[in-house]
Amino acid sequence: MNYKLRIKHPSGAEFEAEGPAEFILTEKEGFLKGIEGSGAPQEPAKNTMKALEDPDWGALTEARNDLLTLKNKHLGLKSGEAALLLLAAESNLKGSRELGAITLSKAVKASGYAPDRLDRILVKAIREGLIKASGTKRNRAYHITDKGLEAAWLEARKLEK
Repeated sequence: MNYKLRIKHPSGAEFEAEGPAEFILTEKEGFLKGIEGSGAPQEPAKNTMKALEDPDWGALTEARNDLLTLKNKHLGLKSGEAALLLLAAESNLKGSRELGAITLSKAVKASGYAPDRLDRILVKAIREGLIKASGTKRNRAYHITDKGLEAAWLEARKLEK
């Protein structure tokens, strides 16, 4: 479920977030702690912001033969979710939100997941708006959306714990 929160602080600072409840709560806490710490030294605020930053994508993934793969096969994580995590890691580490279907398929397989056909596994994510697909057959590419980045962010935070 998608939620939206908007806060206007008396100091003039504004906060707005949209997404899953857990994501909004962590961002809101960081915002409020940042405002409270504005009168105090900045070091505690930086530490809390680091805790709320992106998950450590470098700890979750590794580069093998120019492929970004998941370091460990996680129980309960399906190949479609693994593909979403790989797309998000590609976006955060390499700055590219788009990945070719063949490259993504190889990365998912190298991570220890055995998808039959990647296009059929990603249909649900495409319908939910997490991923956009372009091209046909061998020229197909997958592009992660902002909504997909949020979902991958939440999943990666769960895997870090």
